[in-house]
Amino acid sequence: MIPRYRALLPYVLVLAAGAFLMWTAFHFEFAPRGDRPGPDVWPRAILTLVIVTCLVRIVTVLRRPHRAEPVMLEDVIGDPLPTAERDAAPPQRFPRLLATGIALTVLYVALLGTLGFFVDTALYIGALTRTGRYRRWPVIVGVSLAGALAFMLVFMRIVYLSLPIGRPPFSFVSLALMQWMGIR
Repeated sequence: MIPRYRALLPYVLVLAAGAFLMWTAFHFEFAPRGDRPGPDVWPRAILTLVIVTCLVRIVTVLRRPHRAEPVMLEDVIGDPLPTAERDAAPPQRFPRLLATGIALTVLYVALLGTLGFFVDTALYIGALTRTGRYRRWPVIVGVSLAGALAFMLVFMRIVYLSLPIGRPPFSFVSLALMQWMGIR
């Protein structure tokens, strides 16, 4: 019975922390601005997901037969390689790719004001995907454009963040997309 309680402990602790933070989020003081959501919406949404996830895991552990092995985080995540294969092949390291990814991230931040969010994010997603050694260009272009558009839609339409539109001629792309998505 003790292993079962040990398996429950992380979920109960995170559930307690989530409940406390949710209580705090319900006591935010702010002045409502028209039909826009307040600063309490996103913390509440994320904390709700955390609490629901913990409750589901707690119920899963409690419903398991008594003689079953405890389910820990490693069991949930799983190991993609069997032990023999994992021990036989040493992990590959790619320091140049890591350095390239870091440089691309720094460049992304540096160019955000000039290129605007959409163009810069599309280029960043594409460059990171290519740096990660993916080679199919039609897929890279499609994922980059769709990803940048999805991020722009979420951040500007749902979260109401003001993103950089860039300088001309890049600002024309951002403004056209904002008009197309109905963002003012």
